[in-house]
Amino acid sequence: MDNLDKNSQLSTPILYWAVILILSLIALRLVSLGLYPLYDTTEARYGEMARIMLETNNWITPQFDYNIPFWGKPPLQTWISALSFSWLGVNEFSARLPHFICGLITCVLTFSLTKSLTNKHSAIFSLLIITSSLGFILAIGMVMTDSALLMANTMAMVTFWQCYSKKDKIFFGHLFFIALALGMLIKGPVAVVFIIISLVCWSIWQKCFYHAIKALPWISGMLLFLILTLPWYIWAEIRTPGFLEYFIFGEHIQRFLVSGWQGDLYGTAHVKPRGMIWLYWLVCASPWSFIALGLLVKKYRGIKLPHSKGTIKGVNKYLICWMISPLLLFTFAGNILPIYVLPGFSALAVLVAINSQWKKSSNYLALASFCILAIMIIILRTGVMNKKSEVYLLGENRSFSQSTQLYYWKKRPFSAQFYSKGQAQLLDDKEKLRTLLTSNEAFSIAIKHNDFETLNNMLTPVCSIDNRTEARILLQCN
Repeated sequence: MDNLDKNSQLSTPILYWAVILILSLIALRLVSLGLYPLYDTTEARYGEMARIMLETNNWITPQFDYNIPFWGKPPLQTWISALSFSWLGVNEFSARLPHFICGLITCVLTFSLTKSLTNKHSAIFSLLIITSSLGFILAIGMVMTDSALLMANTMAMVTFWQCYSKKDKIFFGHLFFIALALGMLIKGPVAVVFIIISLVCWSIWQKCFYHAIKALPWISGMLLFLILTLPWYIWAEIRTPGFLEYFIFGEHIQRFLVSGWQGDLYGTAHVKPRGMIWLYWLVCASPWSFIALGLLVKKYRGIKLPHSKGTIKGVNKYLICWMISPLLLFTFAGNILPIYVLPGFSALAVLVAINSQWKKSSNYLALASFCILAIMIIILRTGVMNKKSEVYLLGENRSFSQSTQLYYWKKRPFSAQFYSKGQAQLLDDKEKLRTLLTSNEAFSIAIKHNDFETLNNMLTPVCSIDNRTEARILLQCN
C-alpha cells in the first residue's frame, strides 16, 4: 500500500492528537511572544531599528542609531515590526508578532502544496513536521529577517511548481515574481539566489531546463518584479549615498567569500569552518532532519519509498533541491549562522510527509519538540539569560520618558537603547564622566562590574547603587 492510501486510512487517534499538537505548538509560541525580553544582539537591534523608524517617521532608511543608516538589510522586516508598534504599542509581543504571522503563512503554503500533491492527511502531516521542527518554531517568534525570508522563499517555490505543473502563467507565474520581490525587500539578492540554485539544480537533474524557463511569464513578471523593488533601492541610495556599494558588494560578496570579513559596519563576523552549515541543518531541522536522512539511506539501499502514486513526476527531486539550496550556497561561506538553513524547511516538511508513513511515533517526535520549546520558554521567563538583555537592569517600565539622563559606560547594548526608548547614551571618556560627577546634574550610569571596581573611588562619593545584574550595575548619581 502506498503512502496515499496509508495516510488516507490513518487512524482517528493519531490524526486527532496530531492536530492537537500542531495547535498546541502554535498557541504556545504565540503566548510566549511577550513572555521574555528582546535579547542582544539580533532581536534588540532589529526591535530598536523598528522603534526608531516609528519615532522618526523615516520609512525609507532603517537606522542603526539616530541618523546612522543601516545598510545591512532591506527594510521589509523593519516595516512590519514598526507597523505593529504603531498598532499595538512598543513591546516585545508587538515586535515579534509580524514574524509569527509570516510563519503561519509559511504553514498555509506548505499545507496547500502537500495537499495538491497528495491528500489532506498528508498535508496535515506536513504541518506537524514543520511546526515541530525546532529551528522553525523558534525562528517564527524572533525579531529577525529569517521568518519573513522563509515565507517569501516558500511562496516562490510553491507558486513556481504550480505554474510549471498546472501551466498557469497568469496567476501562479506572477505570484512567483511577487515572491521574488518580497525576498529582495526582506534579505536582498541572496533571496533570489536561493531560488535560482533550487530551480537550476532541479531542472538540470530532471532534464527539463528549457520547459522550466518557458513556464514563467518573463516579460510581465520581470516588469512586476522591478516595479515592486527598484523604487526602494533607488530611493535608499539617493537618501544615503553608498548604500548600494556596501549592500551589494560588501554584504553579498565579501561577507560570503572572506572569512572574518572586517568590513562589517554593524557587528562582528561569524567565522565558522567551511561546511558547518550541514551540521547546523541537522540540529535546527531536528527531529525531522534525521528522518529525512533515513529516507535517503533507504533510497540508496534500493528500498522502495511509500510515496504517492499520484505525486507528479520529479517532485522529490524538486523538494530535495529546494531543501538543500541554502546548504549548497553556504557550504563555502566564511560567515554563517545556524538560522541560515531555514529557507529549506518547508521542502523538508513536504518531502518527509509524502515519502514516509505517518505513525504514532511521528506524533511522539512532535511532542518532544513541544516539550523542548516549553522548557526553553520557562528558562527564558526565569531570567536566567539576564546578561543578554538590559531590561533586567533598567526595569520593564522604563519605556516612558525619564527625568534623568541615562549613560552606559564604554558599551551600550541595543536592548539598553530599546528599553530606554532611545535615551541611553554611550559614555567612554573618563574626563567627561568626571565632569558629570562634579556637576549638579542628576544622572544614571550603567557600568560593568570590573569597570565599577576600577572607578570605585570616583563614583562612590556621589553615586549609589540602584540595581544590579550579572553583567552591570546601575548607579544613581548626584
